[in-house]
Amino acid sequence: MNKETFITIITPIFNGERYIERYFEKIRELTHKNLQIVIVNDGSTDQTAEIVAKHAESDSRIFLINKKINEGVSAARNDALEKVQGNWIFFFDCDDTFEPTIISDCLAKVKCPTDTVCYNYASIRKNGCVVPHAFSYEEGRFTKNRIEKDILPHSFGTSMSELIEYLCGKRTIHQGKELNGPWRIMYSTQIIKREQLRFDSKLRVGEDTIFTNEYLALADDVIALDKILYYLHNNENSAIDIYNRNAIKMIDGKILLIKEKKALTARLLAKCIDTGNLWGGEYILSSIQVGWILAGSESMSYGQKVEQLKRYHDAPIVKERWNDLSVSEIVSCKSIKAVPILLLKLRMIQITELLLCLLRKIGYSLG
Repeated sequence: MNKETFITIITPIFNGERYIERYFEKIRELTHKNLQIVIVNDGSTDQTAEIVAKHAESDSRIFLINKKINEGVSAARNDALEKVQGNWIFFFDCDDTFEPTIISDCLAKVKCPTDTVCYNYASIRKNGCVVPHAFSYEEGRFTKNRIEKDILPHSFGTSMSELIEYLCGKRTIHQGKELNGPWRIMYSTQIIKREQLRFDSKLRVGEDTIFTNEYLALADDVIALDKILYYLHNNENSAIDIYNRNAIKMIDGKILLIKEKKALTARLLAKCIDTGNLWGGEYILSSIQVGWILAGSESMSYGQKVEQLKRYHDAPIVKERWNDLSVSEIVSCKSIKAVPILLLKLRMIQITELLLCLLRKIGYSLG
């Protein structure tokens, strides 16, 4: 075994029996064979554990952690991190796919043992259409100083200045932004151990945002590889789909995520890494997103929708971000996109929700 190229793949699975055979087929196709494959069965109630155990019998690289209770993807990944033996770590989801060369391509770019590789990805729609992601990093190597300047602004969030540019029609809201999914990075085990990084098990959605941004901020160097190596499959009843359909859980999740991002900002500032100006704009826009989701609810009365929007908008942690935005800044945008933002800034919550309900009825899209 070549210890320098020993790789750990971590895959948490909850009721994934319909995807597991495809997952192992993709694992077998990998050109890099020096692997430890840690599968965490997160309290599945289907045949997940039995299917994985069958594959483990014929492949000694597979290590199964069989949990009796579903504790969520963060806890599952943390359990797997305790068993890591490889110098580098990949986080693959069982319902996605990846190129056979994904590991080989990343290893070809690194110097042992501290490099990190961010690679590109594509989404596969339900109709089979492949939609490539517009890679926003400059391809190449980023050392410590450049990570804070040229990597984190693409992944940490939407700044207040970027929010104003969006409201003025000078940019799209996702322009130049990268998803923080752990499935699109080759992580250094050394850095994770050195910084004692773990996923926040309190977060059911957005946990990868906190983990990945903290990792990137503390990394020694990062390599950006503009090559599509991973494919996201849009599957029904995924955690994010369920989350987005439940407005109340969505509100609770967003408030908790803002608190955790604020805590992360404080942790990084204590290490002289200032990320405070990189985020905040997305949580102002989340007031509109929450109102939009509520507007589409058929189980709530208009009064209940207004109360839920008010609950999010008036949360102290959300108010902190709104205090960074002035009425004059909003008015200066002179854009239809700025209207609901202005209404909320003026605390016209009922009118905002009514406007969003009407826009939904006429088929308007927020995008």
